[in-house]
Amino acid sequence: MIKKILNQPFVASLTKLSVNSAERVKTWNLRALWLQLSLAVILLSMIVICGESWETYSDLSEEYQEKLSIGKVHPSDTPPIGIALAQTLGALVVSIGLFISIFSLRKRLSAIRRSRITQIVMWIAAIGVLAAWLPTDFTTNFRDIQVSRIGEDPSVIAYLGKLFLIGILILSFPLMARLHFHSSIMDQYVVRVFLAPFAFTLIGFVAIWLIFDLTDNGPDFADAKVNLITILEFYFIQLPQVILFVLPVTLLLSLLYSLSRMSASNELISMLGAGRSMMRVLQPLFIIGLYCSLVCLVFKYHWAPKSVGTKEALLQAIHDGEFKEERSGGSKKKKKSSRWAKLGWMYVNPVDKRTWFVGRVPLDFTQKTMGSVAIWQFDKEQNLLTSWRGNSATWFFGNRTWKLYKGKTYTYGPDGIPSIQSWESLEIPGWRETPWKVVSASLNPEYMGIPELTTYLRTNADYDRKQLAPYRTNWWYCWAEPLSCLVMVLVSAPLGIVYSRRGVLGGVAASIFIFAAMYLLRGTFLAFGQSGQLPPFVAAWATNFIFAGVGAMLLYYRSQNRQPPNIKSILDGTYFRKLFNLSSA
Repeated sequence: MIKKILNQPFVASLTKLSVNSAERVKTWNLRALWLQLSLAVILLSMIVICGESWETYSDLSEEYQEKLSIGKVHPSDTPPIGIALAQTLGALVVSIGLFISIFSLRKRLSAIRRSRITQIVMWIAAIGVLAAWLPTDFTTNFRDIQVSRIGEDPSVIAYLGKLFLIGILILSFPLMARLHFHSSIMDQYVVRVFLAPFAFTLIGFVAIWLIFDLTDNGPDFADAKVNLITILEFYFIQLPQVILFVLPVTLLLSLLYSLSRMSASNELISMLGAGRSMMRVLQPLFIIGLYCSLVCLVFKYHWAPKSVGTKEALLQAIHDGEFKEERSGGSKKKKKSSRWAKLGWMYVNPVDKRTWFVGRVPLDFTQKTMGSVAIWQFDKEQNLLTSWRGNSATWFFGNRTWKLYKGKTYTYGPDGIPSIQSWESLEIPGWRETPWKVVSASLNPEYMGIPELTTYLRTNADYDRKQLAPYRTNWWYCWAEPLSCLVMVLVSAPLGIVYSRRGVLGGVAASIFIFAAMYLLRGTFLAFGQSGQLPPFVAAWATNFIFAGVGAMLLYYRSQNRQPPNIKSILDGTYFRKLFNLSSA
């Protein structure tokens, strides 16, 4: 019976098709498949963003035509189309790279030709992403960098530095692919052994963070009836900060595992016996550490600090019920956005004898006004003369005029009894306060990247040294923290190379101790720097310098096949006496 079924033409053809498909799967190149899948995801994301840009351009065009018909705009003030065109061009270039990879990498090719095609595809994709990203960012932000809209002194160089780092990061993918294909078989093997535990450890840490955060904030999401898009946005904006935090410890654990595994299987001894030095064997891992530092620098420059502040503002908006939908007359109505950077802030202008209280500081001044504003004017003897209280306040950078909405003016006479005047709006010209001056002191330096910190230091250069110490320290720390990845490689690589079971446990214990000491010293030095007791440069870089020296010493002893000195020999002076005897000999 079974034989009759198997001999049927349909079953026989289906069996033959399955066998042919299985044989074809065996010939697939998994690297090419991953490349094509990555390009498809990038292309799909760019198409979605491009569609939103064209939709925005269409809405602006309709609004422009309506205003033009009644003479409210000048004919030359057409909405910009450059962003949509740049994103369309970028998506087109990436699609070309995807098609080349699909139709060229499916065939049986030699390893050299496959590597060349892969590099070409990656260069095309990188150029496409750059063509879409840089013009969009430049068109969106460069005007605000040139023109101070809230009274700050922006730094064009700091903004261009952000674009430069973004370009370097995007181009680093084809550059690293070229370096990989031109490296030796031994280098490729060392990288392959390292990348497997590195990927699992990084994904594991991110998954643990996601589970804990969902456990903490999940009930708030459910109570506020937050949609899936908002939840994805909430976690996506936090990824740079999370990766920046877990990447050093990920490097530590993955290096310890991979190097101890290669040591236990005598692979490192075989490499050294083949004539390679210890530094040459570890060279690919140092390059990986330097590349991780580049990734962290790009994140720390702008996105990671901003993501912390955006997360807090988004959580506040969720708690305030921004995403709850109210039914009004059978239709759904969304509450007004309430994402604020800070609730309740006071600013004192000692020169003009004015005191400000801002109830709600906006996260983005270009999108919102300050809420619940109260201003008190005093004379030289600190007697209250006038106070203004409004629901909101806006500053117009063109004529540098403040405008308060829906409030009252209290004018105090000699007897202290005020006369009250109500108004829908009130313009006050001539004040030297700007939104930046009023709220800049409320900005947390930990929420600010290099462009924002540079702007703050330039605008508030008249502040004393102690007031600027936290911001100067964090400015240097934005450069120093990413280099901790390279320092971690310098420390963990020699500790992971062992030749006995006891050495593995000792290396793990020493690595954990060094990692804990790094974070303890880093927090201590930063606290001293932010309080003005240490120079900002020293406070930010001291930890890296100390442990880079420790790593270099450990690496030297390991490359000479010598045991590094233990703490006891250093404390009792045995190590220094031996060193003196060796030097005198």
